[in-house]
Amino acid sequence: MAKKIEIEGLSDDVIEVLNREADRNSLSRNSLLILLVETFSKNVKMLEASQELSAPLADVTQQLNQLTHSITKSNKNISEDFTAMKDALERNNFAVLELVQNVENLMNQLRR
Repeated sequence: MAKKIEIEGLSDDVIEVLNREADRNSLSRNSLLILLVETFSKNVKMLEASQELSAPLADVTQQLNQLTHSITKSNKNISEDFTAMKDALERNNFAVLELVQNVENLMNQLRR
């Protein structure tokens, strides 16, 4: 059984537009109005759904931003650690080179 809704108070201009659009689309005015109301209803439902999803999406975005910040900070710390290890290895290499030169000098002195 069809549910009935009566529309009162439409201006002559609105009725004229409805008549033209109904004719242009080969629809009755009733069918055109049903299409308009159904489209409006779907749009409202989609808006409500998107509003419901906006808070969880904002939370996910915030968590991703925090994760990105943590990863960036971690990468910076790792880079600093690698730089410190490289510097320590260079110092050790220099110390070993000095020791090798000292041993070579001692060996040369012993040979004389």
